[in-house]
Amino acid sequence: MGTAMSGTGGALDVAREFVDAVVWGEHRKVWELMGLEARTTVLKVASDRGMDEALVARLRDGTAADAERDEFLMDLIAGLRADLAGNDLDALEYEEDAEPPEMGRARVVISVPVAIGFGGNLPVGSVELAEESSTNGESEWKVQRLVPQVSK
Repeated sequence: MGTAMSGTGGALDVAREFVDAVVWGEHRKVWELMGLEARTTVLKVASDRGMDEALVARLRDGTAADAERDEFLMDLIAGLRADLAGNDLDALEYEEDAEPPEMGRARVVISVPVAIGFGGNLPVGSVELAEESSTNGESEWKVQRLVPQVSK
């Protein structure tokens, strides 16, 4: 990994595209932008909360009926939106962490501008990404998790 996709631009664009898809309810796009780690995590949570194991398997394998997949993804979108609730979603700003946690990983901080005099932007969360190989062998950024900023 560590191809031309790494560095400024790629991860930032994917993070922005992901949050926009959450905001606009583009549930299939959200799933498409999520990496293996993220998909595994959300399916484990669904299973732990009582989702039928056969449905979890179909969702994991990509064999779920459109209606099953859409219902699951709309619930997922609702949860992701809750993580961003209370923020002006039209004014979000994105900045890639200059020092990534490790090679092939990136963190994009999401913030909202605050009133002049309070100084700069207020972080509302972050998107953690990792490079994964796509079907054509290229490396691409995939979302691993959306981490809301917890207010103190």
